[in-house]
Amino acid sequence: MSSVFRLEYMPADNNKKWFGRAWHQGGTFFLALLLVVFSGSLLAKNVEHHWKDKRYIEDSFYDIVLRGEYERVRPVVRKWTQPLRIWVSSTAGDADEQLWLVAMHFVHIGDIIGLPVEFVDRREQANVRVFFTSDKQAPQVVTREMSALAVRQLDHSVCIGQIRFNRWAEITRGTVVIPVERAQREGKMMPCVVEEMTQMLGLINDSERFYPTGFSDITEDELLTGLDYLLLKLLYSPNLRNGMTVAQAAPVIRRQLDAWERSGLIHNADHVITNGPLYASLEPAEQ
Repeated sequence: MSSVFRLEYMPADNNKKWFGRAWHQGGTFFLALLLVVFSGSLLAKNVEHHWKDKRYIEDSFYDIVLRGEYERVRPVVRKWTQPLRIWVSSTAGDADEQLWLVAMHFVHIGDIIGLPVEFVDRREQANVRVFFTSDKQAPQVVTREMSALAVRQLDHSVCIGQIRFNRWAEITRGTVVIPVERAQREGKMMPCVVEEMTQMLGLINDSERFYPTGFSDITEDELLTGLDYLLLKLLYSPNLRNGMTVAQAAPVIRRQLDAWERSGLIHNADHVITNGPLYASLEPAEQ
């Protein structure tokens, strides 16, 4: 059994053009992010270091960040430029554990991407909204926070997320809905937190080619990998600007990878990421 994170286009109502292939309303675009569960034979967890090759990292970045998978979404660099203000709502399960998972993940994420992260008390203060709901409540929450048509995807997904971005390719809102009983049945509570809340940062595509990464269709990585760390660092490099195309981004990416190879960051990426709070909290047998 594996989890897959997908972008889906879904038609919306009124003057919304699409949800998934990106719907557009009032100058803001929306993308839906889904964590889907399916059965099938899988590769064993890969322990090779093929991903430390600079060209492999570069191609992974194009595939996961800049691939034009959705016809209404122009393949350009999209990322956050404002501090992340996070609000968590828990109406099912262990609220303290859920808040701890989200907090530990974002503590590490904030260090990687170099943006301030804070938790806020009120929904209207937040640009990242996380809902832990019961399975019964989930359709209502998704309808209210995303769209009625997004609910259709819940039959085939463990959890669902959405990002909004503006005309300048700045991500301005992230929303995640996690049906708690479903995530617990599938053993996907932590993957829902890690994958949904990392993918909303701009790693918008799943990959059928590149691994090890939490966004690979062929491995079962549930925490961030060394490759994920490098992709996030690349995306949030100051010289990689919002709205850049592949052609514009390529020389920036190559210069950065050259510098990281010289400094040893690429070689040590897997060690850096495993020093994160979520990794540190696990028993040795679970890592």
